Amino acid sequence: MKRQNCFIAVMVLAVLILPAALFAGGSTEKTDGSGPIYFAWVGPLTGNSKQYGDTEKAAVEIALEDIKAAGGVLGGREILVDYYDDKNDATEAVNIANKIIGAGKYSAIIGHFSSTPAMAAAPIYNDGELLMYSPTASHADFSSLGDYIFRNTATQALETAAYADYTYNKLGIRSVAILNVNDDWGNNIAKIFTETFEKLGGKIILTENFIPNQTKDFTPMIAKVKQANPEAFFPVCYYAESAQILIQMDSLDYKPKLTILSSSALKQELIDVAGKLADGCFLMNAFTPDIPGTDFTRVMKAYKDKTGKEGDAFLMQTYDVVCQLAVVITQANSADPKKMRPVLAGMKNYPSLAGPYNMNEIGDAMRTLQPIMIENGKFVNISSR
Repeated sequence: MKRQNCFIAVMVLAVLILPAALFAGGSTEKTDGSGPIYFAWVGPLTGNSKQYGDTEKAAVEIALEDIKAAGGVLGGREILVDYYDDKNDATEAVNIANKIIGAGKYSAIIGHFSSTPAMAAAPIYNDGELLMYSPTASHADFSSLGDYIFRNTATQALETAAYADYTYNKLGIRSVAILNVNDDWGNNIAKIFTETFEKLGGKIILTENFIPNQTKDFTPMIAKVKQANPEAFFPVCYYAESAQILIQMDSLDYKPKLTILSSSALKQELIDVAGKLADGCFLMNAFTPDIPGTDFTRVMKAYKDKTGKEGDAFLMQTYDVVCQLAVVITQANSADPKKMRPVLAGMKNYPSLAGPYNMNEIGDAMRTLQPIMIENGKFVNISSR
């Protein structure tokens, strides 16, 4: 059986083993007419989360190049993507979702980036019976918002529970202070970590939060944490705030036994900004730089050649979403979202860049998480230690 991913399809074309590429399927019949098939990507291309959107956009472009080189889908039809900037804002996300539904031309939505705008837009897509497949929205309730809502990342419930378990049982930490961004994503992570860690026997000494996209001076909150003296400090925020917190911790000479970072901080930009201050930080993610396989290596290289930056989970999971949707179209023999939905919902053993995964019954990709430490300016998989 042919492996259903972009890399194998491209290689098939390159060596001319088969006359038709993987995404073209077993039939050349154009079941939904002719011409391009359209997806919409929605995420932040401006604002404080722009770097995440830039990464996802580059991932989409790399995947589209691979699919085109493999011969397209449904007998040679090209997949094209229109890009929409929601600024990582819920109001803007709703406006864009209504515009996309009104356009009536899309087979699927790739996005939105974070849980707050994704959950605001999801009911609109679901009511319009349009597939929404977010690479990264992790709020526990997201995929339950409708039959057409899917995600390609671990839920906060699973990921955060794994964080708490590893911190307590593997790293031996017994007390933690939390500083989280005050939005759906940050509040939910703080809640789940607290409940899980305390159930294990640990203690949450202090919980503080800050206003997203406004707070720049974290020193008053860091000073409270330093005074409370927990073994570990867990700032729940994106990479930019994480880097500033690390810098401001250093300015206050605060050095806890362990600093925990959210999975969203796994970006090269964190290390670029924080430098050596990031060394020793712990996080977990489905992505690690040492994933084996030529597929993974090729895509990471393509991204670095394109952007000059190291790849990350946002690249990996967005690339997988685009390629998986192409496979769904092939297996459904249709670009109609109503026909695509049951295929995506029932997909098992999809050969992603990080290895096979399944969709569960509510539309969550069940990915395996790995523990990571930042060492000498690198994200290092520590699962074998």
